[in-house]
Amino acid sequence: APLLESDEAMYDKLFAVNVKGAFFVMQQTLAHMVAHQVKGGAVINMASQAGRRGEALVSHYCASKAAVISYTQSAALAMAPHHIRVNAISPGVINTPMWAGVDALFAKYENLPIGEKKKQVGRAVPLGYMGEPADICGAAVFLASDESSYITAQTLNVDGGNVMG
Repeated sequence: APLLESDEAMYDKLFAVNVKGAFFVMQQTLAHMVAHQVKGGAVINMASQAGRRGEALVSHYCASKAAVISYTQSAALAMAPHHIRVNAISPGVINTPMWAGVDALFAKYENLPIGEKKKQVGRAVPLGYMGEPADICGAAVFLASDESSYITAQTLNVDGGNVMG
């Protein structure tokens, strides 16, 4: 919801899932890896391009994903002595069922027909289309593999060029 229409319950629900949930899953995973003396493992968090920039209609979502990016960096530094890499993937606009809700939100607040915002967003991506879930899978496989053994504390944008840097 827009900033001025958001309430504490919406905030709490979003942060409970996106921040608290992600943090404690990561914490328990890392604790298990350290306790079992896992060397060279990898943890991958899911952030979002929204965590890299503000969005007027989804400010809580943006803030929650920025927190995931920050936790990823902090955890990577804490786990470096154990040779455990911690990274995140920052998807852009990906053609998933979540987009039905996003599209409906924009339809409501921008007075657009259902489906129009999804088309507009896809066209606005520098590559000219929305990504697919397989694009995220490929990034995850790479970050989990030995091919990325010297990559930690990073957030990989998988967004067709939407966010640069």
